[in-house]
This record gives sequence, structure tokens and C-alpha cells, in this order.
Amino acid sequence: MTWVARRLAERQPGVDVERVVRLCLHHDLNRWPFAHNTEVGRFDQAGNTRVFSKALLDARLSDEDFADLAGVHHKRIDELSPEGRIVLGADAITGVVEDPLLLVTGLNVRPDYIPDTVSRVLGFRLRAEPWRGRARRLAREFHGTGTPDPLVFRAEFARLFRDLMWRVLEREDRPERLLDVASAVKAHFIRPRVFPVNNEMVCRSSWMRGEVMPRYLARYGDVDLVLIDEDDFVRRAVRIGVASPADFRPRIDAVREQQPDLCFVGARTAVTDRARALAAGRLPSRARLTPVPRLATR
Repeated sequence: MTWVARRLAERQPGVDVERVVRLCLHHDLNRWPFAHNTEVGRFDQAGNTRVFSKALLDARLSDEDFADLAGVHHKRIDELSPEGRIVLGADAITGVVEDPLLLVTGLNVRPDYIPDTVSRVLGFRLRAEPWRGRARRLAREFHGTGTPDPLVFRAEFARLFRDLMWRVLEREDRPERLLDVASAVKAHFIRPRVFPVNNEMVCRSSWMRGEVMPRYLARYGDVDLVLIDEDDFVRRAVRIGVASPADFRPRIDAVREQQPDLCFVGARTAVTDRARALAAGRLPSRARLTPVPRLATR
């Protein structure tokens, strides 16, 4: 996101690039471990910004900085400074480019899962070359080798992300319009189609919010959740018997195991393996995913 914000800031005369970077860095620090999978309905990131940044970090942020951070969290672009508008636009567009790319390469979902309407709005098609070939190589690195190298994956993912983002920014670099594009894609594709795979199948979001968090908060409260990392959180949860460490690990192979027809690489093997597992009574029946509604654009 900071990389995207820098590119946008450099295109707009008079913008304080260093302030843009500062806002980028601070806007995402004030989070609980596992982010949305634990925070929803329990944590007001915008309301906690001044407490976290000033009281806990002793950060030397101005009143304008705090106002911009709150506006970014609330997505109120009309209330933001030029720097704040860039940060909000960059944050929004980064998510709707990064999430589909991670879905295909990291979670092994075939590119045609992404509707043409979404591809047209974003300005690239992962199902078309050269993007499909590059995405397939990444998916094979992570899912087809048996010994994936996370460092290699991250480096190649970053390169592909930046190349795709350049395509987006060549068409549109106004923060207001980027926010419009991102909001439409998120409402009509990310929420109904990506979240059920990433948040639920892979990361077990409902389990985190419904079973883990009530017991965790009853024992520890929420005083220092913005200061600990995921490893600390897991250790505490295990200590009070909420779950085992393995329960918190993302189910990276969830698509292959639960919806093999969606697999990008290894689909034939995945379908066969699932059929055998179902016959043996080792797997639940397939989850149902929400159809994609038509994407309204302007």
C-alpha cells in the first residue's frame, strides 16, 4: 500500500510525500491480531487511533494527522487533506488488486473465478496472458512443489502485484475514482466471493469471532490487544484451553480439499482425492459459495 501511495503522491504536485508515507505506516498499526477475523463488532479502529498512536506509541502526530487517520478509517474522502485522500485511495485499490491475486496464487483458485465485469473495471485479466502464466508459476511454487519457499513466493508476488498495479494506475490515478472502483469491486466480488474462501474456508473467521474471542476476552480483556502479535495471542488462547496452536494455522489447502473444482493447479488430482475422502467419510460435503451479482460501474 505504501508503494502505491508513493506512486500516487509523486504524480500530484504540492503533495507532501513523506507525510503520505507517515500516514500509511500509522493507519494499519492500530489493529488486533488476526485483524478483521477478531475485530468485527468489537473494536473501533478509528475511535482508538488517538489513544493508540499518542498514548501508547508516543507518536508525534499533528491534529491534522489524527483527523486524516480517522477519516481514512471511516472512508470519508471529502473530509481529508490531499495526503489523506491519497492514502485512502491507495489503501482501497491495493486491497482489490491484492486480494484476487492472492486468491489465485496463494489459495489456488482458478482465474476464471474472477468475473469479466471485475476484470474490466480493474483493467487486467488474470485469465489472460501474460498474467495467467505468471500467476500459474506462483501457484505451482506454492501448491505444486511440495516444498514451497515463502520468500521466493513473496518476492514474485510483489513483482506481479506491482506490474498489475501499474496497469490500474495508467488508467486512473485520482484517489476519489480509485475509491469508487475499489468500493464497487469489494461490494460485488470481494465480500461475496473472496471472503468466503479466504476468511472462512482458509482462516476460519466465524470460529475466531464466535468461539475464540468470547473466551479470550473473558479471561484477558482487550487492554493490550493492539500491542501483541499473533504468536502472543495464540499462546494465550492455548494457555486457557481455547484451542491448539494448529487450529490457528490457515488452511492453505482448503480449496483443494473442499472445492477441488475451483483449483488452479492440481485440479484433477484434487477432485480424485476429495472423492476418495468423501467415500471414506473423512470430509464434510462441499460448501456453497455465493453467486456473483452484476457489477455496477460508471
